[in-house]
Amino acid sequence: MAFKPIATLSLSLESPEALFRDIRTKKIPGLLSQQADLLREYTKKAVDEADVALQMATGGGKTLVGLLIGEWRRRKFNERIVYICPTNQLVHQVANLAINLYGLKVHAFVGKKADYDPAAKGEYIGAEAIAITSYSSLFNNSPYFQDPNVLILDDAHSGENYIPKMWSLRILRSEHQTIYEAVAGVFLDQLSIADQQRVRRSGSPASAWDQNWVEKIPTPKFFERIPELISVLDTRLQEDKSDLPYVWRMIRDHLPACHLFFSTREILIRPLIPPTFTHKPFTGAKQRVYMSATLGEGGDLERITGRAKILRLQVNGWERQGIGRRFFLFPGRSLAEADIDNLVAKIMQKGGRSLVIVPSDDNAVEYREWVKQKLGYETFDARSIEVSKTPFVTKKQAVAVVANRYDGIDFPDNECRIL
Repeated sequence: MAFKPIATLSLSLESPEALFRDIRTKKIPGLLSQQADLLREYTKKAVDEADVALQMATGGGKTLVGLLIGEWRRRKFNERIVYICPTNQLVHQVANLAINLYGLKVHAFVGKKADYDPAAKGEYIGAEAIAITSYSSLFNNSPYFQDPNVLILDDAHSGENYIPKMWSLRILRSEHQTIYEAVAGVFLDQLSIADQQRVRRSGSPASAWDQNWVEKIPTPKFFERIPELISVLDTRLQEDKSDLPYVWRMIRDHLPACHLFFSTREILIRPLIPPTFTHKPFTGAKQRVYMSATLGEGGDLERITGRAKILRLQVNGWERQGIGRRFFLFPGRSLAEADIDNLVAKIMQKGGRSLVIVPSDDNAVEYREWVKQKLGYETFDARSIEVSKTPFVTKKQAVAVVANRYDGIDFPDNECRIL
């Protein structure tokens, strides 16, 4: 019996725009005008550029633009594409959009690389599907993605929090108290009397002011103490079993390129410009595409990514375009705290589902407890909506409380109207 060839759908590879037009499984009618315009700019000016930045207004649909560039390059040039998001929640969000709305073949890679699905790995390696993962999955000492051809970095402005992490020595007081105190002793006399008291004080910070206090050691003073700092950390980290010794080995001989920051909770030593040129999975890619609504000016993106030259593309008039309208309330301008609580509760009752952003995990726990006592609504944290938003958006009345993050969490239309 003869084998019958499998019929494959023929898609136009003339441009990303033409490719999307031919995808029959997509659930949206087509591209917005600014999306189409930016894709044309990319095709005309940036296909062969090593570093390209795409700027679009918030809500303008940059995720689809990035995915289409990746899909077009995957099919046209047979390239391995890795699409990078700030958090695991966003990895799942982008993967769901790509598969269920845009009709694209992608795989989400989160968690331990030993647990990655073998079939998904095979399709990524064979350039048969786009890989979607987090910044942390790429910027570590042993990433699974060793030789991607193209990297697409979503919310590139968030890279400030993720890219330098690989070369940042974070000495947490709660986990490395003796090391914290030893390093503090090297620089303590460079702080004011009040700040010295903050550092010496044991236990939780005495006030919100102490909690938010951060001080940078002046660069000349830092340079003077580098030999002493090396001596202290070489000794203290010799037997340490955490990740600190590995990071220390990476930056030890390059301390003149670093800064040191104090807070009551940690000491941070990190380079001003991350040495991404030393990380082959990043610097070895044929092209890096950075996407954001706030790329910044004056070399800010170059500083964050460690790249010297980045071509910027944007649609004319993009800064005047937006999707939808937002109404902001500042009740603290005229109401007492108890009245603010009552107002927020009434707004939550009227809105049905609400998203609350708080500064810390401790605040998140307190706020969820307040919601339960005040309204009796079910609450969700970041982890419970990481893989899917369905448990939250299918509730008639619920509150999602996430700590210190708002990197593109998407609740379109009636999924959630109150932030």
